[in-house]
Amino acid sequence: MVGFTSHSPQRLAWTVLLSAFLGCCALAVGIPAAATSFINHSTYVASIDVKLQAGRTIAFSPPETEYDARVVDQTGRALEEGGTVIVDNNPPSQAYMTIRSSDGLTTTLVTMQLYSGTRLKVERARIPRFDIATSPMQITLDLLAGRVQIQDQQPDNSRPLDLQVKSEHMSAALSFGEYSFEVTPGETSLFVRDGVAMVTSAAKPETFRIEANQRTVVQKGQGVMPGVQPRNLIRDGHFEAPIAHDWITDTQVYVPGDVIGAVSVVRSTAGSSLLLARPGVGLNWGRTGVKQIIDEDVSGRSSVQLRVNFTILYQELQVCGGQGSECPFMVTINYQTKGGGTAEWTQGFYADGTPHMPDLPDFIVQSGQPQLKHIAVRLGRAETWESQNLLEELPNMQIVNYIELYAEGHGVETQINSVQLQVLD
Repeated sequence: MVGFTSHSPQRLAWTVLLSAFLGCCALAVGIPAAATSFINHSTYVASIDVKLQAGRTIAFSPPETEYDARVVDQTGRALEEGGTVIVDNNPPSQAYMTIRSSDGLTTTLVTMQLYSGTRLKVERARIPRFDIATSPMQITLDLLAGRVQIQDQQPDNSRPLDLQVKSEHMSAALSFGEYSFEVTPGETSLFVRDGVAMVTSAAKPETFRIEANQRTVVQKGQGVMPGVQPRNLIRDGHFEAPIAHDWITDTQVYVPGDVIGAVSVVRSTAGSSLLLARPGVGLNWGRTGVKQIIDEDVSGRSSVQLRVNFTILYQELQVCGGQGSECPFMVTINYQTKGGGTAEWTQGFYADGTPHMPDLPDFIVQSGQPQLKHIAVRLGRAETWESQNLLEELPNMQIVNYIELYAEGHGVETQINSVQLQVLD
């Protein structure tokens, strides 16, 4: 048998044949792999919008710096990936942020309430460009300071959302649900209202699962503290029982014979809600609401925090009237001070009108209590709002006497979905 020489036609033919075969295999594997990789890794920036709700907020996007930051108003402004929002320290400055997959969609992926003193950077907000891509949507938030409430809505169940929140003390991977974060120089605290958070300490390589109704704290240089559950002082805060069982109804009018508001429970597949309704136009002053006696000593506790979910459906007066005292939704906590006196804390909300002095103030002009700015919300949309730790805002509070939820003004209609007054020992 004759062997192949270095210049034999047979060797050259086999070389060409094998090269062609290997090249064909490489193309057959490489082209689909490259196409798949391109499809899965091709992304675009999500639509990010921030809107003022009370006080003052500024924002800037790269390559701008804080010196270039512009004021955010109630009409809102778009923010780029890498952008930063800074909410003024003076309470109750507040902003509302939404992240959607694109400008043309009304459904949101993530909504956020940003409270006084918050500095938040949207580090990453990416959406896969192609529907057939298997990679998740990715949102990474860097909470530099302050307090933020995050709702992961994930309207598109066919594609997962990788939502990460970071601070200098920890990182958390969030599932579908609602979460409250607060960052101070010494620690980051997290309360999981609904959902599951996988929390990892920056100082120690350990990850803990924090579930619904649990709170955890990660202190500087320390690991993740096990989750603890706060106690809710409100009875029937989801309005599942008859109103008279735990609540006292309060309906008042200024002019005898005028339209009196009605308090009722609305039931649906989503649950029960309290409806405060005084329909009409050209009415005089009226109040429609409920009250619950609490009588709880909170001295020595570490935290007392109010949380409400509500929808303003209609308001006749703009903002909260000429004296700032007639909001379509108001919450008052009456408490006993450590000196034995009585004081009140009131927060108002409105969904129509733009505040301006002296005609439409966004605070109660003649209030003898600490002045709080009213919060602007969206008309006809369910809103969740939570206070800061009231023991820090009201250090003289000793006993919570009662809480009132009411709609005040002329014609009003407000639906309250839930209320919680949570205390931590």
